[in-house]
Amino acid sequence: MKRNDWRKAIFAILFLPLLSGCWNAKEVEHMFYAHAVGIDYLDGKYNVYVQILDFSTLGKQESSGGKSETTEGAWVGKGQGNTIETALHNLYKTSQRRIYWGHLNTVILSESVLKLGIHEGIDLLTRFNEFRYTLWIFGTRAPVKDILLASPILEASPVYSQLGDPGDAYEQSSFILPKQLYRLIAEMKEHAKTPLLPIINTVKGYWVDKKQEYSALEVEGYGLIKNGKWNGWLPRTKAKGLRWIERRTARAPLVIGSEKQPVASIIFEHPKHEIVPVVRNGKIYFNLTIRVKGNIIEIGKGASESLLKSKSEKLIREEIRQTYREGLKQNTDVLNLLDSLYRKQLPEWQRLRQSGKVPLDGSSLQKINVKVNITNSGRTVDRFSDNSN
Repeated sequence: MKRNDWRKAIFAILFLPLLSGCWNAKEVEHMFYAHAVGIDYLDGKYNVYVQILDFSTLGKQESSGGKSETTEGAWVGKGQGNTIETALHNLYKTSQRRIYWGHLNTVILSESVLKLGIHEGIDLLTRFNEFRYTLWIFGTRAPVKDILLASPILEASPVYSQLGDPGDAYEQSSFILPKQLYRLIAEMKEHAKTPLLPIINTVKGYWVDKKQEYSALEVEGYGLIKNGKWNGWLPRTKAKGLRWIERRTARAPLVIGSEKQPVASIIFEHPKHEIVPVVRNGKIYFNLTIRVKGNIIEIGKGASESLLKSKSEKLIREEIRQTYREGLKQNTDVLNLLDSLYRKQLPEWQRLRQSGKVPLDGSSLQKINVKVNITNSGRTVDRFSDNSN
């Protein structure tokens, strides 16, 4: 060996221990991957449920296109303690592998936890470096374990459920807007905002096969958060008005007429709204304008375009006003009208805030102007007539 070769060899031997490496890294198959975590509070103790994914079934499912016959693709573990952190460490005691949190996708908070206050759970999630701010977050009035154990229809993995990917179903039918953790934190920091938390539950009677009836996940309404705590909730039937003032609404269905005798079915897309606060004699009033375009999906004979427009505008106004009144029953500005006052007339908002109460009543929401534009009449038997009679 030449002299220069000896020098290179000695140099490599001396500096090899100083090189960084991945000797302490864990193999991917040697860790458990948390997909969802649920937090409940019962009998003075926190119960933390962790849903662990089985990625082997996810791979088989994607390659074969079918559901695994041997597993549902996930396990659920439980830990209990006086604090959330203690409950997690009690769960670690029975975990056979290290739990990796970097792929955590969803957080579920029970009603009892929300009544105590949402801050402790969020504080833990945002302090740990493996957690991200893009997590989906839900509240629930049901047992947390039941939510985590619900199997998505036809799929072996919870990755494809409303728990793991709620935005997919929302794009098709926009009723209850899914929420990510960073958006909820931002809303809680806004002085004039009422944070709205999607409430998830399980329902039966919708999906069956030849063997059994399945429980399905359903986002059933909004939880109203006030000062970081649960302040009541609005079911889907009473929260319909919120979709018309949500800029991320993709497709909002509206049935004209009754369920027994429908006149038409219209899909509205991407509504635009404007809230104008007006102060008169020391009292605040709001005028709301909605502009929305719609496509007719179904139509009965004899229904004209002008008739459908007027009936649609009336129904949208009624849905908005009903949702507003339901919020007032719970002393909540559910339409976030005061946020417009905060941004447009800050001195007036500060003056009204001093009372400590929501300065709204039934007359505060005055005008609701709805402007409907039907852009596609769909496939109809009779043409539209100019006469609405």
